[in-house]
Amino acid sequence: MDILLIRHAEAGDRDDAKWPDDDLRPVSDEGRQKQADCARAMRKLGVKFEYLVTSPLLRARETAAILAEIYGYQDEPQVSDALGHGCVAGTVVTLLAKFPPHGRVALVGHEPAFSQVAAALIGGPDTGITLKKSGVIGIAFDGPAEVGHGALEFLLKPGQLRKLAR
Repeated sequence: MDILLIRHAEAGDRDDAKWPDDDLRPVSDEGRQKQADCARAMRKLGVKFEYLVTSPLLRARETAAILAEIYGYQDEPQVSDALGHGCVAGTVVTLLAKFPPHGRVALVGHEPAFSQVAAALIGGPDTGITLKKSGVIGIAFDGPAEVGHGALEFLLKPGQLRKLAR
């Protein structure tokens, strides 16, 4: 199995006056453009996925929609609570078990959870990985995803991706 951990696009700062429920904070206009550039660069690099799953938080769902549009993904992105609040490696592995063992699954979520999940999946308690907004981590497994059995394939920073998109 190959997985992509994709952090949601820029959503601006928390603002209790605008979004009393932070789960409903949307991606900013600038974030939309940057995410579209990052998705185009991912395609240019040959980064592929067969399944797209997102956190239920609005900014993640909007990020997944941008990815789906740029990739021409035909299905509606799946929404999973496992990628929202309380996201940990064990729940991500349980989620991934629903997909074919040799599938390519893109997951859209949040920090600091995704850096911690990546570290657990590749076997380190703290790898020093930090996933920037619109950044992507690629992890490969020989067969189904298991904690500690993944290999880090790449870490693509959004600045790198945006340069490639030009």
